Amino acid sequence: MARIFINYRKKGGAYAAALLDELLSSHFGAHEVFRAARSIAPGSDYSDSILECVADCEVLLVIVDEDWVTGFISETKGDWVSKEIEEAFKNEKIVIPVLLSGAERLDETILPEVVARVARLQYLRFDYRNIHQDIRFMSEQLVKLCPELKVV
Repeated sequence: MARIFINYRKKGGAYAAALLDELLSSHFGAHEVFRAARSIAPGSDYSDSILECVADCEVLLVIVDEDWVTGFISETKGDWVSKEIEEAFKNEKIVIPVLLSGAERLDETILPEVVARVARLQYLRFDYRNIHQDIRFMSEQLVKLCPELKVV
């Protein structure tokens, strides 16, 4: 079971999600971090795998880039970003928005109801200018929230 689930849009947040996956995996081990593109075995039903992992994780990191909000407009109803967040809330997981460089604080009044709560949650930053500082702080916060996480 991965304790950390990385939720992201394929467009803007995919590269940051991959970098965050790499850095967190080097801190805690790849088995502690779930990112769909890396973690789902070939031939597996991705929808089952994703929902099972969200239900089993402890923390869901929501990668928020500059276009995250507009992504809800262009996506069809029930996109995976929303499904994963909804599943995390349903299972009472810790959800942490991670604002990338250029991303503004979220405004719940313009978000779909299923994800509007994310706007009220305390966020972390992951800025390309401060990657090492931000990942160190994020790792410290994750250990406080999930004491079972051990630095490898």
